[in-house]
Amino acid sequence: MQFEDLLIQNSEVFRASSWIVRFKKAIYAAESSARADLAIIDRDYREWFVVEVEMTRHSLYGHVLPQVRTLRDGFYGQPEAEYLSERLPAADPARVADLVRGKSPRIVVIADRASQDWGKVLAGADVEFITLEVYKSELNAYIFSVDGGLPQRAHDLVSYCTIHPMLPRQLIVESPASLGIAANERLSVLWEGQMIEWVRMDSGDSCYLRTRGPVRLKTGIRYALLVVEDGQIELKAVGKEGIES
Repeated sequence: MQFEDLLIQNSEVFRASSWIVRFKKAIYAAESSARADLAIIDRDYREWFVVEVEMTRHSLYGHVLPQVRTLRDGFYGQPEAEYLSERLPAADPARVADLVRGKSPRIVVIADRASQDWGKVLAGADVEFITLEVYKSELNAYIFSVDGGLPQRAHDLVSYCTIHPMLPRQLIVESPASLGIAANERLSVLWEGQMIEWVRMDSGDSCYLRTRGPVRLKTGIRYALLVVEDGQIELKAVGKEGIES
C-alpha cells in the first residue's frame, strides 16, 4: 500500500499530464478474474493503462503472469468507467466512459526491483514492465530510480481507426474520448484532399464514424485521425496495405 501511495503521489515520474488512481475492481476474462492495483488515465482522454504493482519476490509464472494475462484479455465497459469516475472527481465522467468504450487499456507491471527475466517474459505477453526503486536521502526526501517507461502518444494523434469489415464507409474508433463530439454529432475530416463529413455512432461498447458519401478505404489497414494545420483533422492510412471497400 505504501508503494502504491508513492506511485499516486508522484504520477509525473511515469506519465506527464495523467492521473493515477486506485483500480481494485475485479476484471473478468474467459475463465478467470483478477484485480489490478492502479489505473493511469491520460488527461486528454486519449489512452489509459491498468497497472499491477508487484514485488519481485513474487512468483513470475505462478502469480504475476496469470494475473496480467487476465487483465490483458479481460472485458472493460461501463461499470469500470463508473468505478474510475467515482475515484476521479476532477475527470469528466462522459469522457472517461468514452475512453473505456474504446480500445482496451495497456497493461503495465511496476516492480520494486529490476529484473531482465521479468522484462523479457512480460514483453512476450504484450505487457509493459517498469521498475521503480525508492531511496531516502539524508534529508528524508524520496529519491526514485526508474527503469523503463510508458509508451508516449504523438501529440497530433486523435485516434487510430480501422474500417469495419462488414460495413463499408464505417470506421471503428479506438479512442472515442478524443473525438470531441458526442453520439450523432458530425465531424468534418480531410481525406485525400477532400473534406468528408462523418457522423459518430455508438453501439454497445464500440464507437464508429460513418459517412454516406463515397470514400476509398481498405480493410486490413490501420488509419489515424491527426490534427493538422489550423486544428483541422485529417485521416491518413498507416500500416500494411489492405483491400479497398
